[in-house]
Amino acid sequence: GRRGTPGHDFNRMRPDDIMDMFAELFGGGRQRARRGPARGYDLEEQVEIELADVLTGKEVEVAFSRLDVCATCGGGGAKPGTKPKQCTSCGGRGQVEQIGLGGLFRMVNTCPACRGRGTVITDRCDDCRGQGRISKRRSLRVKIPAGIDGGMRIRSAGNGEPGTNGGPPGDLYIEIRLKKHSIFERDGDDLHCVVPVSMARAALGGEIEVPTLS
Repeated sequence: GRRGTPGHDFNRMRPDDIMDMFAELFGGGRQRARRGPARGYDLEEQVEIELADVLTGKEVEVAFSRLDVCATCGGGGAKPGTKPKQCTSCGGRGQVEQIGLGGLFRMVNTCPACRGRGTVITDRCDDCRGQGRISKRRSLRVKIPAGIDGGMRIRSAGNGEPGTNGGPPGDLYIEIRLKKHSIFERDGDDLHCVVPVSMARAALGGEIEVPTLS
C-alpha cells in the first residue's frame, strides 16, 4: 500500500486527522478564531537611578505610553450609532477553508478579511480610526527597593495594555539601569574604589580616609 509519514495509517485515519497531518507538513496549522477573552500585552520601560539610591531605595515616577480602550467607541472601532457588519468572506464564522491536492486535505485558517472576528467595520470611529485603541501617555510612581542591581526588573501588575473581549490587562515591567559612579564600581553587594597613597604610607602602613555612599 501507499506509505505515509511514520506512525500514520491512511486506511484508519479520519478526514480531520488527515487534514491536521497535512497542515503540520505544509505549515500554517489549524487556527481558530480568536473571539474569546485575550490577555493584554505586557509593556517594558527603563529607569536610571544613582548608585546611592541602591543603598536606601527610592520612589520614582515612570512615564510610559500604552494603547487604551477608545472612550468614543468603547473599543469596538465603529463610529458611535453604527455597528460592525457580518464579514462576507467567511460568513461571520471567522474562519476560511483552503482545499489542496485535489480535495485530499483542507486547512481551516483565520479569516484574513476580519482577522477572526466574524465582522468588519464599515463606518470607522473618527478618534481611533477603527482600531478601538488610542495611544495615551501615562505615569506611575514605583518603589525601587534597596539593594536592587542593574538589569533587574520590577513588575507592576495590571498596568500593561488592556485585554480584549473581557480579558485581563497585561503587566508593566520596569528595568533598572545604574548610572556610572565617579568613584565606586559595584561588584554584587560589594563596592570597589581606588584611593591613592604615598610611597611611605604603602611601605610603612597606616590609616587613610576613604569615602562611602552614606
